[in-house]
Amino acid sequence: MADIHELMFAMDVRDDLPDTELAELRWHLGLGPRPAHLTEETIIVNEVLDLLDEDQEPVRDEHGDWVIKQLPEPAWSDGSPYAASKLPGAGFSVLVRSDDRDTGRWALTCRWEIHPDGHGEVAELMGWLTARLHEDHHSFSGYQRWYEDDRLEQLSIQDGEVVARRDGGFVPPFWDEPDEG
Repeated sequence: MADIHELMFAMDVRDDLPDTELAELRWHLGLGPRPAHLTEETIIVNEVLDLLDEDQEPVRDEHGDWVIKQLPEPAWSDGSPYAASKLPGAGFSVLVRSDDRDTGRWALTCRWEIHPDGHGEVAELMGWLTARLHEDHHSFSGYQRWYEDDRLEQLSIQDGEVVARRDGGFVPPFWDEPDEG
């Protein structure tokens, strides 16, 4: 059984993003390389052996804690259009600057298949994006759904955060839902 969710969103992002933020956004969308300012992180872990790649060796820091050094992961690794594996149609990321200089915006549209392993990166990106919306919450729309569900849950912005509409109310989107069990 797969745990894939479909995430589709379209939004307008302010056009005054500094070059470093624009490079980071392109990287998160799978549309550019990892920017040089995103460097290796040191992570302290308890179950180090389960988290290591084949090439990594467990190391202890000065406090005796296990540590792993790793590069941050993008929210989406490849923005190129692809044939979706669990959903009909294609997945993609598109970021274009508006030709109308009066509106001052970047137009962003994405449709992705998201596995639970990617929820943390998606949550971080969506929080980052909502803080950079053009104008107000009207410059965002989207939906989410579990891949086997025909029912789409509309996404919107409420109090600066993405929320999903379900059963007449608002709930956290799938990447922010509490773990069951």
